[in-house]
Amino acid sequence: MRFTKSDLLMASVPFAWGFSYIYIKWALECCTPIQITFLRFTIAFLLLFLVFNKKIIPTKTELIYSFFLGLMVLGFSQFYNTGLQTINASTAGFLAGTTVVMVPIINSILKGKLPEKKVIFCAVLVMCGISFMSLSSEFKMAIGSVLCLCGALSYALYIIVTDRAISYCRALVIGIWQLGFTALFSAAGVFFIGEFRFELNGLAWAAIIGLAVFSSAYAYIAQTYAQKKVSPERTGFLYALEPIFCAILAFIIFGEVLSAQEIIGAILILISLFI
Repeated sequence: MRFTKSDLLMASVPFAWGFSYIYIKWALECCTPIQITFLRFTIAFLLLFLVFNKKIIPTKTELIYSFFLGLMVLGFSQFYNTGLQTINASTAGFLAGTTVVMVPIINSILKGKLPEKKVIFCAVLVMCGISFMSLSSEFKMAIGSVLCLCGALSYALYIIVTDRAISYCRALVIGIWQLGFTALFSAAGVFFIGEFRFELNGLAWAAIIGLAVFSSAYAYIAQTYAQKKVSPERTGFLYALEPIFCAILAFIIFGEVLSAQEIIGAILILISLFI
């Protein structure tokens, strides 16, 4: 497989997102999931708006796509934020990595044809891997694992919609305005739930800034730009790197070590992702 500059740019995104699970874990010590989403995307949008303000005046089509992309970003962000309250960062990273298999399956359904045999085989491997990583001895799946899988599905849909959006829109414009809509939607969530008090310590603020600058402002713009030249399936493949980055970082920072059962599940998922 030949890697282009766009591939390398896209590969930097899962690295940025591997850090996001660490940041979220730190921020959850002081913030609720919706507060993290609100602070993260508000800071990211304002930062990018200040830098590119005259270059990102949107058309009606760009606003519509940004609106729906913003809803999707809100959705999978909340799934991951809430899921990380009850499971460790490395497990969340591997479950999020199942997006790689979901993308070609959803694309096949949308095109009205059966997935390739290797995709079906990989989907079976992923399901086995998820079972090893998430099911207890009573065959119950932790709610955090369910939420992270919902996040992975939401992100797969996001990749596919982004691929369509960049055919009609400027990458920079929708890359920034989707963050603005996510900030707006999460602000409405904070208001509706009534979580107006923010009591962040220094580590939590560092985590929020990291999420805003590295895992949002950079990652979303880089992905939107790179996806102009990288197919949804290839994007999914490059995102197979995310759980690997996440597991390494979680071990270094939190000392998280997967159990024997979880390691078997992680290996099955990684095999499927790289196939």
